[in-house]
Amino acid sequence: MMEANNNRAKYLITPALIIGLLIVAAYSYFGLSSFFLKGPPGTQFAGEVTLNNYWRVLFTGANQSILFSTLWASLVMSVITVAIAVPMAMVIVRSKREWVGTLIMLAIAVTFLSGGVTRAYSWLVLLGNRGLINLSLIELGIVSKPIQFLYNWSGVGIAITHYLLPFAVFTLIGVVQNLNISVEEAARSLGASRTTTFWRITMPILLPGLLVTLVLVYSIALASFLFPMVLGGGKVRMVANQIYDRMFTEYDVPYAAATAVVFLISAFASIWLINLVAKKIKKAVS
Repeated sequence: MMEANNNRAKYLITPALIIGLLIVAAYSYFGLSSFFLKGPPGTQFAGEVTLNNYWRVLFTGANQSILFSTLWASLVMSVITVAIAVPMAMVIVRSKREWVGTLIMLAIAVTFLSGGVTRAYSWLVLLGNRGLINLSLIELGIVSKPIQFLYNWSGVGIAITHYLLPFAVFTLIGVVQNLNISVEEAARSLGASRTTTFWRITMPILLPGLLVTLVLVYSIALASFLFPMVLGGGKVRMVANQIYDRMFTEYDVPYAAATAVVFLISAFASIWLINLVAKKIKKAVS
């Protein structure tokens, strides 16, 4: 019996090991290629081992700008996403009218299940100069001429935030469900207002879950590719777009690999920094 179980375990583990080894091999090859120069047509690499690609990535103004804007914009969009997701999760879990929570949940689920391409081109239509949003704003008299949402960070930011929202809401629903409502009721019975109760009682309890959610959506935002490409029109570029162009437009695999390695290290460093700050905030609150 034991032997049969061992054999079954081997059969189950072997495919996972093979896939894992293939992934490691692919990443290793990609990483090693960053230490060579672009080869002549028909070849990928040329010359001896060099750090020239890393020098170009780290010390070229355009590369620095794209890397910084990717990290910073991803953080800002993640914070906005979490700020929007908190009240939505609270309404879904605590609404006295069940249909309200169900309706919001359904809207988020439909958004989550929609393909990225569908969402990107939907926003392209909605945010255009003659799109629904601009036409509505003009009809309501809020603006006199269309707001330029496309081909800048505002449109890209709206689309990415919308894309991240389901991940944040679904994560926070579980966090809100675990809240002990009796603690809030005790604070209210002692004379605390709703606002005071939320910021002094609810928020500190929610904080660990909020920070985990922030790191999650930040990690997803960093890899954004489709929305900057469709809504940015070449004027808004994130690192993923830059890597793609170097791979498939310039056919410079070593340069693309060096860009990816630097970005990966920067992303891990920024996530580590967020976690470090999060731990200090949690310690201060507790």
